Amino acid sequence: MFQGFVEWLERTPASLFLSDTTGFWTWLIIPVSQCIHIVSIAVLLISVGMLNLRLLGLQKSRQSFAQLAAYLMPWIWTSLIVLFVTGTVQTVAEPGRELLNVGFKVKMVLLAVVVFVTLFYERSVKHDPQYWEFSPERRRMGKLLASVSLILWIGIATSGRLIAYLDMRRGDF
Repeated sequence: MFQGFVEWLERTPASLFLSDTTGFWTWLIIPVSQCIHIVSIAVLLISVGMLNLRLLGLQKSRQSFAQLAAYLMPWIWTSLIVLFVTGTVQTVAEPGRELLNVGFKVKMVLLAVVVFVTLFYERSVKHDPQYWEFSPERRRMGKLLASVSLILWIGIATSGRLIAYLDMRRGDF
């Protein structure tokens, strides 16, 4: 079933256009998309890194976690939107390489989990700005979530990078 979707997507005009290696626009669109994707990854990882390090107590700041979250969340969500758009362009250009790749699948599962963690961060401090400072139990839970979040983001970056090396159509892995 999923293979059928990939085969269908490979035959769409958008995929044929983006995968045409002789076309001028393909030589422009794909590299620009990749550059924007990489810059967005950097913005995202710096933002989530700062947020998680603050929750872990490793980044000292005059700002509370709620204040830092209020500042960084727009950067995080905007980066994720840009990454979705640029990632979609790259996936449409090479659907089989991306969608059938174990690295891509792992990346998407980890991303779904960490987005929920990030939403939890955001909603908790919107509801109660002192949520993570309220009690020792919440501080411990915050440290645990921050550790898990950092591990997930590292896993996302790693599995995303592995997509280039694990091409299931060539029999890699």
